[in-house]
Amino acid sequence: MVRHAGPDADGATRWRCPFCAGMLRSRSFPKTMRKAKTVPLVPIDDGCDKCCAGTLTAMPAELPWWQSIPFGTTAWRLSMGRRQVVESANAALKGTFADLSRGFFRVFGQTKMTVLLGFTIAGYNLDRIRSFRAKKRAQEEAKPTPAKRRRGTWNDVVQPGNNVDGTETPPD
Repeated sequence: MVRHAGPDADGATRWRCPFCAGMLRSRSFPKTMRKAKTVPLVPIDDGCDKCCAGTLTAMPAELPWWQSIPFGTTAWRLSMGRRQVVESANAALKGTFADLSRGFFRVFGQTKMTVLLGFTIAGYNLDRIRSFRAKKRAQEEAKPTPAKRRRGTWNDVVQPGNNVDGTETPPD
């Protein structure tokens, strides 16, 4: 389900089916086939003639029963941020750092392949640590030097115990 509208005054949210929202398409529902080809095509049983019963309304008390992290919320975006980190690591292991495609390991047996994969992942982690440290070092080197303390500023002139010309008054 895709959020159709934000919470109302009573906290109720409205949800649409993914076919009506344009997130999925199916040959069983001809109107969804007009969507872009990048939208996933999913098979539906032949007995279905309609994609949904319309827009659903969920009360706040019912939301925990529907979905643990509602789509489109800040919590959902944070959760997807974690997923992007994992997908980046998978992409690096499939091409950038090492190519773990078929034929990467030329040994037989699942145990040997698991051990070699463990060493490959450890090497990837070391590479990420080195990269992080180098990035931090470059940031520290690029930090501007702090400005020198100025003398004879307005603050020095107005301080109690100072004369207007900046000289200190003798103690009483």
